[in-house]
Amino acid sequence: MTPDQTMEAGSFALIAHDLKNALGSLEAELASLIDDPSPVVAHSAYLHCTELRRQFVQFLTLYGTQEPLQARSEDESPAEMLEAMHRSAQLRRLTQGTAPEIALRIEADAPAYWFFDRRLVQLALDAAIHNASRFAKSMVTMSLREENGYLVFVIDDDGPGLGAHDPSKHSTGLGTELCKSVAQAHRCGERHGQISLANRPDGGGARFELWLP
Repeated sequence: MTPDQTMEAGSFALIAHDLKNALGSLEAELASLIDDPSPVVAHSAYLHCTELRRQFVQFLTLYGTQEPLQARSEDESPAEMLEAMHRSAQLRRLTQGTAPEIALRIEADAPAYWFFDRRLVQLALDAAIHNASRFAKSMVTMSLREENGYLVFVIDDDGPGLGAHDPSKHSTGLGTELCKSVAQAHRCGERHGQISLANRPDGGGARFELWLP
């Protein structure tokens, strides 16, 4: 077994272990509803179901084929995509009373169109928003800009910044790997996409960026 294969097998084992634990928690919640129906527990079980579905979609996107992730880029409106994601996030927030507010900021000089794979980019940004929401105190902000020939999607949170304790009980690390693979799948000549994760310049939380050539 090559080093890459060993690393991949280790990743599979960790992901399988985390998903198994999440399914065990969901099973316990559903079992408790049999004897004592509770709207609170039912709501919690529903949220766990949606989270597991999201993780399985990420897993299948990353590992559902032996071929590297391929971007099928088309001429898209990045602002329109963010606006659609913002509307969906607002609707999800109605079912999650403790979820942070999702804000949208689009600069006036942001590019109107760009070639990218909307399905993959939306999956990556959804994962980044989900991660940011786990740490945010009250606000997650989506924005975009153009810099040095790259389209840059930005996800900011107002949490404690990098290195903080992860409050999630069901994190598998799939989101970060998905974002990296989506970025790498976007290429233009010798350039390819990339991601960055750092503390915000103002010190008020963390910043995720997805750069697409």
